[in-house]
Amino acid sequence: MKSTSKIIISVIVGLLLLVVAFAFINGWITASPKDTHPPCDQLPTVTEVTAALDNHENLAKEIEKLGDGIKVEVGKPCPDHQERGLVLVRYDSKSERDAINKLLSRSEGFGVPVHLEKR
Repeated sequence: MKSTSKIIISVIVGLLLLVVAFAFINGWITASPKDTHPPCDQLPTVTEVTAALDNHENLAKEIEKLGDGIKVEVGKPCPDHQERGLVLVRYDSKSERDAINKLLSRSEGFGVPVHLEKR
């Protein structure tokens, strides 16, 4: 194989590695499994989740202050169980997700399941 071909292949492989590394760092590629929530039949009722959000209004506001794209609301993740819910936190970026996780790990939480979802 000619040395110019080797150089071209090396440059292409190097660029591909850079693109993959950039995508991984920015959260486009993730090594962790998808976020999950408890089985639908084990989720609290929407009424219980709404009460939990009302009782922990300050925590919800604190989470939303972490970024412009963050929204805390009652989520209904199960189409067949619309009476079941959880606290749904929607975010835009990996940095927002990291900040949310950090805050939740330092707090007592809402007392009901919390599910993080990227927009």
